[in-house]
Amino acid sequence: MFIDISLNLKKLAQFFPENLYIVGGYVRNKILKIEGSDVDLASSVDIEEVSKRLQNSDYSVKIKNLKTGSLLITKEGERYEYTAFRKDIYDEDGSHTPLRVERTNDIRDDAIRRDFTINSIYYNINTDEVVDYYHGIIDLKDKIIRCNIDPNEVLKYDGERILRMVRIAGELDFKIDKDALKTAQKYALNVKNLTGNRKFTEIEKILYCDKRYHLNQGSLKRALELLNKLGVWGAFGFEKKRIKYKLVYKVEDRFLGLLIDIVDTQKPDCLQVFVEKVLKEQFDFNEAMTNKIFVYLAGYYDALAGTKNKTFFLKYFEDWPNIYSLVGGRSKRVQSKYNFFYRYIIEHGLVIQVADLKIDENAIKKEFPKIDKRLYDKILKNLLSKVFDGKVKNEKEDLLVEIKNNLQNY
Repeated sequence: MFIDISLNLKKLAQFFPENLYIVGGYVRNKILKIEGSDVDLASSVDIEEVSKRLQNSDYSVKIKNLKTGSLLITKEGERYEYTAFRKDIYDEDGSHTPLRVERTNDIRDDAIRRDFTINSIYYNINTDEVVDYYHGIIDLKDKIIRCNIDPNEVLKYDGERILRMVRIAGELDFKIDKDALKTAQKYALNVKNLTGNRKFTEIEKILYCDKRYHLNQGSLKRALELLNKLGVWGAFGFEKKRIKYKLVYKVEDRFLGLLIDIVDTQKPDCLQVFVEKVLKEQFDFNEAMTNKIFVYLAGYYDALAGTKNKTFFLKYFEDWPNIYSLVGGRSKRVQSKYNFFYRYIIEHGLVIQVADLKIDENAIKKEFPKIDKRLYDKILKNLLSKVFDGKVKNEKEDLLVEIKNNLQNY
């Protein structure tokens, strides 16, 4: 079987008389005749020797991961990740990263460490031959995801493989082999030992799996239901392990839609505490991003609760463009109602943000040095409300007079 590859890869193989192989998603996708994937390369040559061979060539080499022995090789905009044949020895916590790596010269040993048959197909660039020890080509034709060896050995030590299995099933619209599915259910809680960044990356890929190769949204629904069936959400500390997916299918930002579906399913007592716990503890989001996402979700729920226009936009005006999509996924009527007022504010140049006032904290401090600075925020918000209502002009002199007339209230 011949696979079309770039001239740069062909030339690169000339540095490997031992044979250079492409393996994984790129080979799989070429056989399926769909758009390419990242190019993963492998051979029996260790990375130090590869670096030495390419030292004075047109190929740039950079170490990607010293522990696992991987290099990034680039030329003319093409990027390849190279690893020497190896065996991976894992701890039993399912945290994805191998405990140690052992070099091997045998391609069969390297094939054993890979996850699924459809990802374990090698293409020998030197000879234009396919090497398929686990009949991955047959599984591609049958549209099935199957572990290349005993599913317990594949899924027990690496929680990311469980998420990846769901993602690939969604991307390709493939079924999952019964033994692999049953084993994934057994070890689904190992997902909790992945880093927050790895969990977020894989969940986000799952959320957009139908767009990877332009499939219909049905593949997304099946992928998300697989997360429920496997019990993966239990690894995120949720009391209810089955999420009722509704909004995630209807909004542009599917991660925000998923978060709302999770909130609606779990029904926490306090939205802010729950959102902070999920984003910080499960996905390693920083404080700023966590706060921003909380505002979007709070704005969504406040809109559905019918918060008064003025109150709503004094709080959410800047964030409305992001909240807009979320609200529309639930109620076009509510979305239209608030958006009409939002446009009215813009078209009539209404002052809706503290930053638009003609005075700031420095002006208050200069004119009223005895006022406690902890009150500045309250004062400015009160002024904003009165300016918005037309009770006070947005002029520095008028604003200072308003503060003076209400000193007894501060």
